[in-house]
Amino acid sequence: MKKLVIVESPKKAKEIAHFLGRDFLVKATVGHFKDLPEDKMGVDLKTFEPEFVIKSPKHKQILAEIKKLAENAEVYIATDPDREGYAIGYFMYEELKKKAKSIKRSEFHEITKNHVLQKIREAPEFERTNFGLFNAFLGRRVGDRIVGYILSPIASKEIGGRFSVGRVQSPAVHLIVEREMEIKNFTSTPYYILTAYVEKDGTLYTALYEKRKIENLEEVQSVYSQISLEKESTVKDISKRKIKRSPKPPFTTSTLQQTANFVLKFAPEKTMILAQDLFESGMITYHRTDSTRLSEQAVVSIRELIEKEFSKEYLPRSPRVYKSKNTQADAHEAIRITNFVNLAQYVKLAKEKGLSEDHINILKLVYYRTLASQMEDAIFERTNITLDIKGYNFIVSGSVVVFKGYKVIYEIEEEEEHLDQLPILKKGERLRIESISLEEKFTKPPSRYTEGSLIKKLEELGIGRPSTYATIIKTIKERGYVVKEGSSLKPTENAFHLVDYLNRKYHWVIDYGFTKRMEEFLDKVEDNKEDWKSFVKKLYEKSTSGEKSVVSKKMLDYALDLAKKHGKNIDKILDDPEKLKEFIDKHAEKSPSEKQVEYAKTLAEKTGLKLTDRELSDRTLLKKFIDKARREALYSYQLSEKQKNVLIKYGREDLLEKPAEALKFIRAKLSKKKK
Repeated sequence: MKKLVIVESPKKAKEIAHFLGRDFLVKATVGHFKDLPEDKMGVDLKTFEPEFVIKSPKHKQILAEIKKLAENAEVYIATDPDREGYAIGYFMYEELKKKAKSIKRSEFHEITKNHVLQKIREAPEFERTNFGLFNAFLGRRVGDRIVGYILSPIASKEIGGRFSVGRVQSPAVHLIVEREMEIKNFTSTPYYILTAYVEKDGTLYTALYEKRKIENLEEVQSVYSQISLEKESTVKDISKRKIKRSPKPPFTTSTLQQTANFVLKFAPEKTMILAQDLFESGMITYHRTDSTRLSEQAVVSIRELIEKEFSKEYLPRSPRVYKSKNTQADAHEAIRITNFVNLAQYVKLAKEKGLSEDHINILKLVYYRTLASQMEDAIFERTNITLDIKGYNFIVSGSVVVFKGYKVIYEIEEEEEHLDQLPILKKGERLRIESISLEEKFTKPPSRYTEGSLIKKLEELGIGRPSTYATIIKTIKERGYVVKEGSSLKPTENAFHLVDYLNRKYHWVIDYGFTKRMEEFLDKVEDNKEDWKSFVKKLYEKSTSGEKSVVSKKMLDYALDLAKKHGKNIDKILDDPEKLKEFIDKHAEKSPSEKQVEYAKTLAEKTGLKLTDRELSDRTLLKKFIDKARREALYSYQLSEKQKNVLIKYGREDLLEKPAEALKFIRAKLSKKKK
């Protein structure tokens, strides 16, 4: 009798199969094989029971094969150790529990031989695992579906256009819009810097006035006028102190995404894809985690590697212990390396596994951070020399490295010490002044969020969880609420329209405190302290509160433009969405654009459909013709072999005879690849 191990990824299945031997078969579900339907709500709004369906014919085929193999077999469900992974495992458990001889749960936090074999040996019966993980998944999935499916159509109708509302994505859009408004409303104010350049043994040193930023122009001009012609300064005081810098903890999902964005300019979704591959290849531990904890065994191996590569001098007397604020997070480990060899060997191993340069760049970040987290402090000696210039104090500062400590391997993403070797001086010694300058500067507005700094802010506010940060940012980019300018995220006009609308009608959706409380509620569901349906019910009640329709800014602006164009006064209906809509329908431009007319004529030639003069002169009628002609054109459209291969690759053979749906699916996939 074979033993059957079930994971999500074919790559992970292949890696694990090497460790388990001939007695085991390892099969992959290829991600979520069940989900809510794409074309309808899929939730009973009275009971909140969801209707999960098999995602595709390919998944149906995979499930049938796994069911056959599970007949009277020992089954180990080893999907990922988080809510999403557990949900896949739970669905599989439900499918197999009447067929298999036994079903156990294994959680692999790293894909290494010893770890996998240990977890298989220790696997508990699935019935004894925490079903709270599945309930938390249900709360999130069903709750998000209800919010999106109820509010998105309402927002689209009342704002005008296509808008999507999300329990977590909308607060993220709110943050970006809020920051843009801060930048827009920022008033720059002047401040002044007073600097003396002093010389010792042919070297110039910079001395800053003790009041670093002076906002009062009269005050700074008074000081400057008194000292500007001075040619000597006197050493008034010399102070030295040791500064210690401790290393950062090992990576969590959030800090890995932030660092990869800052150092490598990788988008969070790219970082997660690369980290997933590294995990499944056995190169790093599980990459979705809030934890900064390292296992005792890992710490021993890390310390041995540090001693071997850098000497005992770089090891603290006792291991560094990192604990997470959230005790629930410490059930997992931080993201760390799994092979305790030098970097050159690690990179060689990665290349042997066929991993790319991008994979290796992420791997190096994890390698450096893992080792640095267990190394000695960096020590600097900071010197401040106070100079007296006609009774005013100026400071010359500098630092020297006493001991590099962890900085021998990890200096990225940190505020650097200003390393300047200062001259040996004595109190009372006089230094020549080369020049004194007064410089006017201006305060700067806050900077836009980058993908990394947005993740940091989301984490600070308790919005989302490690597994969702990358998806949140990917979603708001794909739905056109933000665009990237360099590394910054800039909100689009639609983002302003959406936030303005939600702020006035459904403020709870973009309220950071409410979103955080909802995340905390799901944590309690996971701990079996709350019911997932209570979570969903709360969101349903808020989404259907039946509040009065509001006039969106987009509708208002359009109506005011039309009123101006037609010389109408609409002051009395500005707060009435229904009357404003009537006004817009009556006065909106009826004639189609040249582009629409040309497109309609092209479609008429292709399909043979008759295009009348009446349709060519009426925007609404022409739009109906275009929609009809496009459907007609698609009936006779033949998918190319390349397009068919894309559908087969993604398990969507069901679309081979549905060209309209197939083209929509292919376009979505290709646009994601370009991004």
